Amino acid sequence: MMDLVDTAAANVRLSSLCKAVTQVGLIDILRGGPFTILAPDNDAFTQMPEGMLDYLMGNESELKSVLLYHIIPGRHTVEDLSKLYSTNTALDKPVEIWISGKTLAVNTSHVITKDIETSNGLIHVIDKVLLPPK
Repeated sequence: MMDLVDTAAANVRLSSLCKAVTQVGLIDILRGGPFTILAPDNDAFTQMPEGMLDYLMGNESELKSVLLYHIIPGRHTVEDLSKLYSTNTALDKPVEIWISGKTLAVNTSHVITKDIETSNGLIHVIDKVLLPPK
């Protein structure tokens, strides 16, 4: 079974995320774990407010903060997360969790593909990039 990094790299819908993770040097960290990644798909990156993606790609410390906000320490299935109201991220800032219909929502995003198994954690694909609180 592949790890988080190789699993994400093999998924064409996650190429923007992989590019960002590589740019800020999180590859080695994500080979550790276990982690649960809330992985914005490529569409999520293109739906960011105008100029935001360019700003983040040009500002590594801000980009790294945004990416760490998508990583939850430990292995958490959607079922596990659905029992919580919030959980802390690798950025040490919480995300809110709630159920929207039959879909798990995290802050303003929805999980569109859940529980992708890897050797060192899980990936949940989400439809929006999460921006950490300031």
